[in-house]
Amino acid sequence: MLSIIEPDSKKRNHAAKLFDITNSYGDICEADLTSFDLAVICAPAHTHLPLMTKCIAAALPFMVEKPLSVSMKGVHVVLEKVRAKNLLARVGFTRRVADELQQLHRDIQAKKIGDLKLIYMNSSQEFPKYRPDFQSTYYARPEMGGGAILDAASHLFDMLIWIVGRPKNVSCMYDRLVLQGTQTEDTCLINVRFESGAMANIVINQFQKPNTNQQEFIGTTGNLMLDHSKLIYRNSDAATPAQTRDFMDGLAPMEAHQARFAMQANYMMDALEGEPCHLATLEDAELNLRLALSAKQSWDERRIIELDY
Repeated sequence: MLSIIEPDSKKRNHAAKLFDITNSYGDICEADLTSFDLAVICAPAHTHLPLMTKCIAAALPFMVEKPLSVSMKGVHVVLEKVRAKNLLARVGFTRRVADELQQLHRDIQAKKIGDLKLIYMNSSQEFPKYRPDFQSTYYARPEMGGGAILDAASHLFDMLIWIVGRPKNVSCMYDRLVLQGTQTEDTCLINVRFESGAMANIVINQFQKPNTNQQEFIGTTGNLMLDHSKLIYRNSDAATPAQTRDFMDGLAPMEAHQARFAMQANYMMDALEGEPCHLATLEDAELNLRLALSAKQSWDERRIIELDY
């Protein structure tokens, strides 16, 4: 049985018809949370902590959208409550479920490129093309978790935290260079150093025409690059890569992106049945949020920030 909680009656009624939803509610207080098996929290980030708290009180497993929150206030308390109840809880960073990223993770762990030292990441696109309503959504408001850092870079941060480990230092520049009608940044340039000594350079803009999604992981004996869903391995300066595989062959980039939401849902359902789950934990997301906020702090204060744990 599928139910929905949505305060906007037009959106609620539309979703109920579109997805054949059994029950619909205008407020979370109207629903008996103890009667459900799983909650999916798809609300603006500033509401995440209160909604997670209600799920915890009902001992209801949940998956929450990223970012975890918009500040660190209250995050530690919620995580402690989840741990105390040993409750299944994950965070929706959809890129982590991709087969190509899982293969890259395995290759790096197996030292296919030797010791990982450097990462270049560029995730840029014409955001209004894919979200024409962006000016009227959470994206336009920093207090709701919008912008290139909390909304977009957090996906890349999750990849890095999963593959590289804990970040140590961050520096950043960000601004709203093009997109009108928002109070958030559409561009960021971020440098991160990790406890392992590896360094990462992250570039995002949300106004360019090409849809670019490339991440290159550089080791002492070779390179691995993700170009959308294509994984490319090079171990020499030859023009032809040593290996290339497109894990979403035949799908357009946005079709592959949409497919990952279904993959994420399946992983979460498997976790409910006790299967191993590599989806981002609340601890991963807490670290992610700390990195994002520190990146903003870096530009605001014009200095390199050492992350405080």
